Amino acid sequence: MIRTPTAILAAAICMMLAGCGAQGEAYQPRSTPASQSVIYIYRPYALLSSQSDPMITCGHDSIELETSGFYEFVADTGPVTCAAATDATADLKFDAHAGEQYFIREDVDGSRVRFKLMDADVGRDEIKECSRQGIKD
Repeated sequence: MIRTPTAILAAAICMMLAGCGAQGEAYQPRSTPASQSVIYIYRPYALLSSQSDPMITCGHDSIELETSGFYEFVADTGPVTCAAATDATADLKFDAHAGEQYFIREDVDGSRVRFKLMDADVGRDEIKECSRQGIKD
């Protein structure tokens, strides 16, 4: 059997991508309590994304979010801060309101971490490609 360079390259890329990203349940929207908010933090897959998983804290929860992973938590109304242990400039602060859902995108480039509060419709669309992760100690 003769293998072309293109076929070999395609097979290598497929094998590489199969091992990338978080393992877990697919995104399923949850109902939002009337007196609290639901916050989703997610890290979409990017071909040239950093392989490091920096410890991040959002609200009162901390996690090392893997590529293609997301984490969700319920928060009380009021200020919420998301921060990365490896990048003091990455802080994101916003006010959570009762009955609302928030989507925070995490991008990691080397040791630099960026958080972005996304439009809810965009966040719901992007998070569909991610898998749920649990809290890591």
